[in-house]
Amino acid sequence: MPYTAVITGATKGIGLAITQLFAAKGFHLAITARTENDLEELARDLREKFPEIKVIAKPTDLADRSQVIQFIELVNNTWPSVDVLINNAGIFLQGELLSEPEDHLDLMMRVNLHAPYQLCRGFCPQMQAAGKGHIFNICSVASQKVFPGSGSYATTKFALLGMTKALRQELLASPIKVTAVLPGATWTASWEGATLPEERLMPASDIAQALWDVWQLSPRTVVEELILRPQEGDL
Repeated sequence: MPYTAVITGATKGIGLAITQLFAAKGFHLAITARTENDLEELARDLREKFPEIKVIAKPTDLADRSQVIQFIELVNNTWPSVDVLINNAGIFLQGELLSEPEDHLDLMMRVNLHAPYQLCRGFCPQMQAAGKGHIFNICSVASQKVFPGSGSYATTKFALLGMTKALRQELLASPIKVTAVLPGATWTASWEGATLPEERLMPASDIAQALWDVWQLSPRTVVEELILRPQEGDL
């Protein structure tokens, strides 16, 4: 059976670039995003371009634990194991800790931390039974540095990096790899309308390629943290 990958937030930005690259490499894919139309369009496009791969596509609001569990169950009932789990989906709500709406932190925690936590717990047992697997948690340079107007977001990304390190420690004795990916400013739809030139930011395809290169390393080596920044520095 070809390799399998689960990718969240698959329809836009970094997630889309990763999805397209892994599809081109022949992976069967389980993809999810919140917007059903976008997800269906992507799944249809993947099946047309890469008829040899199988695509599981289920709209999922990662802020809703019950929907996350349903997605996990669908994948586990379809495949005996997942080779690669890419926790890419995330949400950013700008604001200051002392003045933002109180629900901002809760929502970002559910999407940016709780969902990856549930997905890791949902797929790790099968990885352990199969004796293989690689988990990529897409963190951020905001996992190490707080930028203005990003207090709650940075809090969730610091937590995701901490969870990734804890998981790596717990899986040291197993063949399962755990990698934290920390991208800086990347050109995605969220930057559309900005006055910055596109060439000032990293292309999402570079993040996808870097992740692919990490996946291809021998079983004896793992990249624990992968930090990528624009050549001219953070914005």
